[in-house]
Amino acid sequence: MMTEQERASALARMDETIRRFYSSAIQIGNHPFIEFAGVMAAYLKSCQRAHEAGIDFTECNQHAGHELPMESFEITYLAEKLNCIFGDRITATTKGDTHS
Repeated sequence: MMTEQERASALARMDETIRRFYSSAIQIGNHPFIEFAGVMAAYLKSCQRAHEAGIDFTECNQHAGHELPMESFEITYLAEKLNCIFGDRITATTKGDTHS
C-alpha cells in the first residue's frame, strides 16, 4: 500500500520507464515487442485515473482482490495489443462476456 505522495511519485517513474522502454523497443524494430509499450501506457492511464479518484492502484490486482477501474474502450484496446503480440492464444473478456 502506498501513500498518495508515493503513488504520485510512482506514476511519474512509471511514465519515464515506459518512455525509455518505447525508445529502446523502436530501436530493436520488433513490432510485437513495441506493442508492450502500448500495454504499459494503457495501464498507466488507468492507474492515473484511479489515483485521481483516491484509489490506491498498487492494490488493484488479482492477488489483492481489487480491480483497477477501466473503461470498456481500454479493455478493447488492450485486447487488440495482446492479440497483436500473442495472436489468439490470449484473449481479454469483460464482465458479462459469456466466453472464457
